[in-house]
Amino acid sequence: MSSVGRSLVVVVFLAAGCGDNLDGLSGGPDGAPAADGSAVPLPCDPSEVAERLDTLPGVASSREITCGASVVLPARCFAIKMNQPVDHAQPDGPTFPQYLTLVHRGCDRPTLVADWGYSNEFTYDVELSLYYGTNNLWIEHRFQGKSQPAADDWDWRALTIENAAADMHQVIAAFRQLYPGRWVSTGVSKGGITATYHKYFFPDDVDGAIAYVAPASRARVDPAYQDFLQQRLPAACGDRVRDVQVAALTTRRDMMLDRLTPYTGAGGEAVGLELLTRTLDWGFWQAWGADHCSEVPRATATDARFWAFYLDFSPLAYTQPGPAEEERASGALYYEWLTEQGFALEVNSRVAPLLEEPEAKKTMEDSFRAMFPAVTLPAYDGSVTAAVRAWVRDQADDLLLVYGQYDPWSGGALAAPAQPSSGRFTVPAATHEAQIGLLGDEDRTAALAIATRFFGTEPDLGQAPAAVRAGAVHHQLLQRQMLFDLATPLRLRLRRR
Repeated sequence: MSSVGRSLVVVVFLAAGCGDNLDGLSGGPDGAPAADGSAVPLPCDPSEVAERLDTLPGVASSREITCGASVVLPARCFAIKMNQPVDHAQPDGPTFPQYLTLVHRGCDRPTLVADWGYSNEFTYDVELSLYYGTNNLWIEHRFQGKSQPAADDWDWRALTIENAAADMHQVIAAFRQLYPGRWVSTGVSKGGITATYHKYFFPDDVDGAIAYVAPASRARVDPAYQDFLQQRLPAACGDRVRDVQVAALTTRRDMMLDRLTPYTGAGGEAVGLELLTRTLDWGFWQAWGADHCSEVPRATATDARFWAFYLDFSPLAYTQPGPAEEERASGALYYEWLTEQGFALEVNSRVAPLLEEPEAKKTMEDSFRAMFPAVTLPAYDGSVTAAVRAWVRDQADDLLLVYGQYDPWSGGALAAPAQPSSGRFTVPAATHEAQIGLLGDEDRTAALAIATRFFGTEPDLGQAPAAVRAGAVHHQLLQRQMLFDLATPLRLRLRRR
């Protein structure tokens, strides 16, 4: 597969539809008897769901939208705007519009909620919503996408872990009036750690939290991730990917510079090459992994083959400059990572000494200060993350963690919880795409047993193949965001040309 085709493949499901009735799910549609014959309460009239949405606290507007092919089971879908305080410590202060998408299946159904940590404008199912027939309430993270304050109300200091957790708390409190049943939070990557932070601050909001590939960094630039990559990756393939990086910056450098000119313009090739190359191995193990080791070029590969690898496996397609709002949203992510959440050391020790361009040597802190020179950047304070790490290890109830064996972000994995109501599982050889359906039989059964206790209903195991495909679709959406992030330094440089 050439260019970015591999990274943009989206699985199209054959099953999509509208309506509230879900044949084959435990517990009937609104007002129908449950599987055991008992009565199901009627928290809302299914014919009035659209009208009820606008009466929920904080909801500014809602509109029904087409669900699309990524919503697999029958549902109705809505786009919702909710007002949130810029700073929850000042509830009467400035507000910003937080955008949500809702996949509604029934007021008697369990509800799956996620703040994905980034922008989100899509409706889709994930593996959990197919196993358990849930309503899906997807929250766009504060200051991302369209969920940004007006320029005069923008307050960098409000980008805290606790404020993001409070956003999710407010959403759940409002929508419980519509969905009084079981609530389970989830999230992937930055969304996974966001769900974990929320569970720490508001443990009674949900019946359980299921966090996928959730990294909890231990420093503003955490070197432990590189230790993980050095120790845990399959050595032969890991070395070959790093050999490609070294060759691109040395023996193949002239060829690479010639081929980059159409992308960077004359004069920008050198910095473009270094910005693309410095995290190439990170992106490979995050997004593609061991299944693609055979595609990593060896030293004897032709220049055409070597270049084709870059087209397929680097974030080259994500370097086109976007609108100014994207730069500010990227700055918001940087601020969160630099002040409280921390980030990974992504550049390995073989590549770092070969970088010559000042922009390629910049840290995230350098980039943020260059982008927003007037903003005061506080010292890093990792106390919340450290407290959450200890809480997960020793005290966290009803928390399910899923990681990928070769995912570089597993270098920041949370410890296996000690409490018997919680658990942690690792998908063998998996990337950032790790999900329950990819676990081995024994671990998958154990993980689903924990999830089933959270949802209060048995999973529909007949949905297993569709659940795996749904996870793949969501991974493709997330992968776009990941590659977009890796390309941010070069994209922002191109804006300034």
